[in-house]
Amino acid sequence: MQFLQFWISKRNKVVSSPASTPPGADTRTDAALLDAVAGAIALQRLASPLDALGTRVNATTEDGLRQVAVIGTHTAAVADRADAMNGHASRQAEMAQAAIEHMARLESRLGEVEMRAKELSGAMAELLGFVATVETRIKGIGSIAHAIRDIAANTNMLALNATIEAAHAGAAGKGFGVIANEIRTLSHQTVDATTRVDDQNDEIGRNVASMVEAVRRVEDFVGRMQTSMDACLEDARVARPCVEEGGALAANLRGESQNIVRDVAAVQDSLVALQDGSASQAREAETLAIHARQVSETSESQLAAVGRLRFAAHERARCAVEVLVRDAGISAMERRPVETALRNAMSQGLFELLYVTDAKGRQIVDNVGQVATIYGDTGLGKDWSQRPWFRHPAERRKTYVSDFYRSAATDAYCLTVSAPILDASGTLRGVLGADVDLGRLVEMARMHSTD
Repeated sequence: MQFLQFWISKRNKVVSSPASTPPGADTRTDAALLDAVAGAIALQRLASPLDALGTRVNATTEDGLRQVAVIGTHTAAVADRADAMNGHASRQAEMAQAAIEHMARLESRLGEVEMRAKELSGAMAELLGFVATVETRIKGIGSIAHAIRDIAANTNMLALNATIEAAHAGAAGKGFGVIANEIRTLSHQTVDATTRVDDQNDEIGRNVASMVEAVRRVEDFVGRMQTSMDACLEDARVARPCVEEGGALAANLRGESQNIVRDVAAVQDSLVALQDGSASQAREAETLAIHARQVSETSESQLAAVGRLRFAAHERARCAVEVLVRDAGISAMERRPVETALRNAMSQGLFELLYVTDAKGRQIVDNVGQVATIYGDTGLGKDWSQRPWFRHPAERRKTYVSDFYRSAATDAYCLTVSAPILDASGTLRGVLGADVDLGRLVEMARMHSTD
């Protein structure tokens, strides 16, 4: 309970406290960094629509398999009816030969027209869907890139002003000038990164141009299809007298041929559906891969760059752990009181996982947190003596704050904060470790910055 009261009293003072904010620090820079982190986390959440896209690809594949089974059934029917037709055709070959040849060509041409019409319909629908997707992604990526560039430009300007002020301060501002130069360097790197994103957008734009060219090819394809249809009509006019002349003798053959035409049409429909499904699957898979890489690369690089800095969000996490480590339950270094104090701390919503070791690095409590069971064991008795989060506070008697990383349990971004547990004489009794949910941390920091 001591931690709860202390945390509530401190949570709105973290950024402004002397221990957490260097003299002259620019709060707008912190806000910009928080916005950058929040944007990167939002990008990671785009993985869910991409997963849904993968599900649709799987469904398309299953539909294709079902169509293959249908094709097998129709193929068998075609074979049976073809055998029956052969018996009639052998007796009527002389008078019906001309009609058969013309009708075969007509059927072939009509089948080609039908197939091309199906392909055209599928191609146009897929092109429209792909263009819409690309336009949406270009706008989204462009907006993010522009926002990051604006942030970087503001950061560079603030760092330049800070450098000038540091120069005016002389020796007293030398250290702050170095930090300002480092911030300017990072802002330039951010601008470079957004330039690369713009290059990717340009490449996507070229892909859109390629799709426009594909539409032109489709238009040409329509012209060829019309030519084929005209040829079919001419063949039909030529074949009509022959068909009429042999109509009486070819009555049976005509009936069988009609059955064959229906079965062949069913086979063609099944083939078209299978082809559309396969093409859709390939395009969906390609789109999924492209956007997954864009989301992953953009957010990973942004979070990696920002995670190496130390700003208000890190300080808020550090302060929260330093408050918790002074709780009477933690100081007792006995399992039950310590676990009770850790569970009370979890109610603040900041921590993902809490744990405590003794002075030798061996964990003395169960893992406490909403994701504790996902790790497969409680952690009790594990030796963490070689981990940086234990060694740093144990050896230096100072709080340790890690860079950002992905949680093995939730795949969300976190950071680890650990602090030494000291007795009244300053002797190390153990180390308190906390895995902090980065999204929640940034949310709290941004809420504080708007208060």
